[in-house]
Amino acid sequence: MKVDFAFRNVDSSDLLMIYMRERLEKLERFEMNPMGVHVVVSMVRHECSIEVTLQEGRRKYKANSVSDDFYRSVEMCVNKLQRQLSKERRRQHDINHRRPEKSAEGKLAQLNPQLEVDYTKEYKKAG
Repeated sequence: MKVDFAFRNVDSSDLLMIYMRERLEKLERFEMNPMGVHVVVSMVRHECSIEVTLQEGRRKYKANSVSDDFYRSVEMCVNKLQRQLSKERRRQHDINHRRPEKSAEGKLAQLNPQLEVDYTKEYKKAG
């Protein structure tokens, strides 16, 4: 995952960048395509603001958070992104169950229509 940082009205912090990368690694469990992440860290009137834009293919996810501490803002942004990604994952899961022909199992069933063989008929003949 490629992470770009931009610091506005704040000095760049290596510790904050390392912490942010570690927290964003939690999002890799959603098995997404390679993605680009852009993080904007800014300070406005003693409030720490973080904006995260995550690009995955054609989809774009955004999270903004403002608090008194940069680390708390990072946590809030990562939690927001997790909710967005899990909602998208559930939506994709529902689509695959409503339209099984679009799921991997449905495509396999279309390729081989003889997967379901009625073994009861053969069993009765043998007995």
